[in-house]
Amino acid sequence: MDRFIEVSQRLKDWIAKWLGLISSLFLIALTLFALLEIIRRYIFGVVFEWGQDGIIVGMISAVALYLCVTQTRRSHLVMNAVIQVLHSRGYLKATAILKFLTSAVITVFCLAIGLTGWSTLDYAIERELMTYSLLIPLWPFYFILMMGFCLMGFVAFLQLIEDAISLKRANYLDEQIELTTDV
Repeated sequence: MDRFIEVSQRLKDWIAKWLGLISSLFLIALTLFALLEIIRRYIFGVVFEWGQDGIIVGMISAVALYLCVTQTRRSHLVMNAVIQVLHSRGYLKATAILKFLTSAVITVFCLAIGLTGWSTLDYAIERELMTYSLLIPLWPFYFILMMGFCLMGFVAFLQLIEDAISLKRANYLDEQIELTTDV
């Protein structure tokens, strides 16, 4: 079990490092491109026809990837206020059970969206769906979105197993609760 927790932590660290880097670089590049588009529009009176579509689809894709990074920190889709109050009042087993249940719900939710969304990807490829400017295909966006949800479900599944191990070993008596501000 210790080996699983070690491998799980390394996997989550790797995902957080690389997806965080990719997402942040993508968001910085798109923000700079948006500023360029603003300058081009208001100073020169011209824009790229596909610019707005590219920025919107690109930013949503980057955020979809970053959701997995927030899950590695247990700070996404979690009602931490309840867990933190219970932990501070000494209800350690209740806190551990809630963490387990939260991980289970996130795993099922994200994997359900990630796995059932592939039909939308197939549809976009078959019909050759494009953005409003008709220059950017939508299937890469759907692919990134589905991968983001599947990776988030995978991370939540790893956390579910870690939570089960913690409950079985009664590690929750010694563990500190993750303090996050996202609700």
